Amino acid sequence: MKLLPQVEPRLRLLMVAMLGSFVLFGLNLAVTGAVVPRIVREFRWSYTATGVVLCAGSAGYLISTFLCGVLIRHLGPRWVIAGGLGLQALGTSLFGCTPGVAANVAFKLLMGAGAGGTEVVVNYVICRVERTGQSRLMNLTHAAFAVGAILSPLAVEGLLAAGSTWQMMFRLMAAAGVAMGLTMAVLPFGRLDDGPDAPAAADHPSVLSLLRQPLLILCFGILAVYVGAEIGVSAWVAEYYVTVLKTPVRVGSMMVSVFWVGLLAGRLGVSVVYHGTRLAELMVALAALATAALIAALAGGSPWAAGVGFFLAGVGYSAIYPLVMSLVGRHFERGQSVAVGFAGAGGAAGALAIPFIMAAVSDRFGIGRGFLFYVAMNVLMLGLAVAVIPLVRRRGR
Repeated sequence: MKLLPQVEPRLRLLMVAMLGSFVLFGLNLAVTGAVVPRIVREFRWSYTATGVVLCAGSAGYLISTFLCGVLIRHLGPRWVIAGGLGLQALGTSLFGCTPGVAANVAFKLLMGAGAGGTEVVVNYVICRVERTGQSRLMNLTHAAFAVGAILSPLAVEGLLAAGSTWQMMFRLMAAAGVAMGLTMAVLPFGRLDDGPDAPAAADHPSVLSLLRQPLLILCFGILAVYVGAEIGVSAWVAEYYVTVLKTPVRVGSMMVSVFWVGLLAGRLGVSVVYHGTRLAELMVALAALATAALIAALAGGSPWAAGVGFFLAGVGYSAIYPLVMSLVGRHFERGQSVAVGFAGAGGAAGALAIPFIMAAVSDRFGIGRGFLFYVAMNVLMLGLAVAVIPLVRRRGR
């Protein structure tokens, strides 16, 4: 298999940079979940306070994803992603320097706002490059995100074993963000400006007309539930292992990697194996797997059984996000940047609300029952995915 399937030679350098930016995106996203048990104990935060900090990143991400979809029309993707990486580096360089909840909320807000630029620009670029009706390149790119998420807890444990602190991981990622931002500033994004949604095009649909489309609204809803559940499981699985299954903290941290290994396997598998165009049907099958596997993980009763369940849940979650983005890119070729930004804002909204609700439930009833809330969200996600199928068939694509 070619590393970058179906990519024109003139766009391959740009695509390599998109892959690299998503590795960094994954590192930034998963690192907080990996250190949650240490933050809770070192800073003496409650689950609710921890949830507030986590949700601050999602709040910045929510605002940023929608705004970036519009800003691409005016500034172009280059400065949107470069500026976002700069904001993310600033927040990452400061996070954890003080135990104060309010200060870390502000730092996490900056991190989330910066991540929104990466999310929207990378998905926008992939939608413009991959015009075959498939989702192979989108899945491959999101697999790079999973690679970063897998490496993040491993890097934290490596730094701790070397005598450093968990905060050092955030400082190193800040330096990487600055380097990536400078790289983006000199890349040939202008080679994308020859398609139906080029910045100079005069026939953009209005933002309001796009936001009234039932398919786009459903995609927003799926990503809201999906991202909230995926990010929530990633952020809290370590604490679940420590509190419910009574494992050492390092075992809980490593379970974040196990979950993301499942996502990586699923995304690579779909990219390599599935060459069809029935994206909505594939999304339903994966949502069903994620739901069943999460139920099995919670019913497992032992670290090993739960680990298998969380791994398979990762496989089920794996391609749902890239499949939704591919559907958006296929069915909204005019106004792609706004459509991608709006769909991504759904994910940000879910990442903001769902983990916070789960944290509040866990404070009241315990983290074991808190995870049952994620099962309910998975069932809702499955129902929304089923509702997409007739809309896609009606469009005949």
